[in-house]
Amino acid sequence: MLTLSGITKAYAGRTLFQDVTLQINRKDRLGLVGPNGAGKTTLFSIILGTEISDEGTLILERNAVLGHLPQESAPVGNETVLEVVTDTRPLPAAGGMSSSSSQPDSGHPSHPDLEADAHLVEARAKQVLTGLAFRQEDFNRPAREMSGGWVMRAHLARLLVRRP
Repeated sequence: MLTLSGITKAYAGRTLFQDVTLQINRKDRLGLVGPNGAGKTTLFSIILGTEISDEGTLILERNAVLGHLPQESAPVGNETVLEVVTDTRPLPAAGGMSSSSSQPDSGHPSHPDLEADAHLVEARAKQVLTGLAFRQEDFNRPAREMSGGWVMRAHLARLLVRRP
């Protein structure tokens, strides 16, 4: 599903990582651990297509849908909690958008399942919100009125609804 081959990234002469080679298959689950400044976020940014590597290639299976919940919650406007969760536009990614021929054009391609089953998205969203301890009366509450933790939870629900 995702293959990294010989990925290298350096900033200002400091190499964060060199010759990273990794294959992640569809049912794999993994954790990336390391000290602050080791390049974990940078590696994820390369995978998501928001940053390019200095060397190496990234191959993402066609029609693969990546899910990413950033450390910082995306801002919300006047939309309700349910509107945040059911929004089918690409999820915002941290940092600017970059691409190269060996990188995906976007870390968040459109999700064909959500577009084809738009009428089921709201029902799925309500189920996920309930599972994340939102009360039914919160579904139509403006998201900006919620605490940062609840907004982050709403963005998690949006990601879970997408089934990346």
